[in-house]
Formats: sequence, structure tokens, C-alpha cells
Amino acid sequence: MKLKSSSPLLEKINFSVIIPNYNGSQYLSSCLNSLIQAIKNCPKSSFELIIVDNGSKDESLRIAQNIVKKFSILNSKYITLNTNYGFATAVNQGINQAQYPWVVLLNNDLTMETNWFKLISENIKKNLNPNIATFFGTVLTKDGTKFESQGLDFKINGKCLNISNGLNYSKSIIQSLPSSKLVWGASASLIVYKKEIIKKIGLFDEDFFAYEEDVDLSFRLNHLGYKTLYVPKAISYHLGGGTSNKMGNFRNRMDAKNWIYLIIKNYSATQYWSNFIGIFVQRSINFYILVKNTIKEYGSLSIFYLPYDIIRTYGEVLIKLPKMFQKRQQIKKLIK
Repeated sequence: MKLKSSSPLLEKINFSVIIPNYNGSQYLSSCLNSLIQAIKNCPKSSFELIIVDNGSKDESLRIAQNIVKKFSILNSKYITLNTNYGFATAVNQGINQAQYPWVVLLNNDLTMETNWFKLISENIKKNLNPNIATFFGTVLTKDGTKFESQGLDFKINGKCLNISNGLNYSKSIIQSLPSSKLVWGASASLIVYKKEIIKKIGLFDEDFFAYEEDVDLSFRLNHLGYKTLYVPKAISYHLGGGTSNKMGNFRNRMDAKNWIYLIIKNYSATQYWSNFIGIFVQRSINFYILVKNTIKEYGSLSIFYLPYDIIRTYGEVLIKLPKMFQKRQQIKKLIK
């Protein structure tokens, strides 16, 4: 299945920027100000901002509205959810209300360089391959000293690595790279998707709640022959974990269950059984990290919390197994 596309050279590249937010009042000011400066540097494009709030209890929306109303260049929408439905649900809500053909997902604890949109829009215009559905730049740590991601490197044994994660950053490394190159996929911390394509394949899986939903989406894109273009000089800075760090061992629980979902949905029987040992090892590592971090988080109280976290994590997997197998069948039909 392929989608037809007219030449991007003839298009005006317009963006809907979606920021999912949950109690991010201390991050939004820096995020929005960097966004506005990057928008100013890309005057040939039109933009809208969609902030999807996951039931925040802080002053996030008031801060965002006060910043945005000062700038007439940015139309804005605010979607307020009554509770925290997670990253996947929040961004899906934003995508479904986006008016422009290119949707940008932007974490609230991330800032971008002023030429980010300019470089991305130039690469979209130069791209003559209709199967390139995703554009991604370099993500650095907040202080700019190390790489966080240059795209995703997926391992069929059941893990996915951010390329160059933790390595020292220097401008000379970026200068030595080509202006763009294809990668398997990319993190959703700051990314551009062709809206019609990700809507066609079913958007983010809301059962993931948070984490690995971008790996799952990248897997489906690859299944259908769609590509991700990495633009090295489009640089952003990410604090990372700005929301989840406040939520105990939340990420460890999400990692443990979401990898099982991803494998059930996406792996062929041949891929699964030929990599069974590696998959078992990786899922055992997930379990070990969940146990280790629950003990670290709760100390002596982990005697109560640990059984609870294990039961609710893997119990949810058991409950949702039929649903995941249904999604597996849906993906097979989509590929055909």
C-alpha cells in the first residue's frame, strides 16, 4: 500500500505543532519561546500550535496562553483532558484536530535551535520520495554536551537504541555528516510526520500510554515501506524525563509491558521464534529493572509495592492479550 503525493517542491510546507503536557509549568516557557523563534525564522510556512493538556494541576495552560497571545504569527488551540490519558492519547487528539499536512510532535521539556524549521522545511521540499513520511533532527542533552538521539536503531532481538545516545557532541561531527540520510525510525520527542500517512496506519497505539509508542509506530511505517529522513543540522535540546521522573517507577512499568505489546502486534512468527532467546533475555532485563527500581524507589515499603507493581504490569498484559492479537490481524490486513 502506497500513498500518492505531488512533488513537495510545489507545496507550501505548513506545520501543526502538537505539545502534550502534564504538569509541565516549569518547562513550557523555554519550550514555547524557542518554538516561536524557530517559527519566525521560517516565514514561508504557516503554523498552528495545539497544546493537549493531560489533566494538569499546575499553571501550565495559563503560562502557555500568556506566552502565545503575544505573538500573532502563531494560531493556537488548547485541548484540555480531564485526567492523564498518556502521551499516545494526547498526541492522537492533537493530530486529529490538526489542520495542516505536516504534524510536529514536541515534548514540553525540549528546546530547538532557531533554524530547525527552516532546515526541516527545506528537506521536505527537496524530498521527491513519497515514501519518506517522517523527518527528524539531532537531539542533544539539555546542556548540549552529548547526543541523545540521531534516530532509532532497532534490534530484532527486542530492543531499540537511540543512535549515538550518550556520546560526546561536537559541531565537527555534525559537519562531517551528509545533509540528510535515512534511518530506521525516530523518537517522538521532536519529530515531523506526514499526517495523511500516520492517520492511514492508525496513529499511535493508545494502549501503550507512554514509551515505545514511537518504536511501535516506526515498526508499522517500515512494514508499509515508509522511511524516516534524518537531518543532522536541525538541532534540539532535551531535558528528558521531565514528566516521568516525577512518577516513581512509571517508566519501568511502561517499558516492561509495552515491549510485549509491540512484539505481539508486529513480529512475524519467523521473527519471533528465530530470535526467541534474545527476546527472552531482553524481557527478563525489563523485569529485573522493574524490580530493582521499585526497591530503590520505595525502600522497605517495596515489600508491599513490588508485588503490586508486578501484578498490575503483567496483569494488564494478560488482560489485553486478545486486543493485541486483534491489532496484529489489523496490521496484517493493512500490509496486504
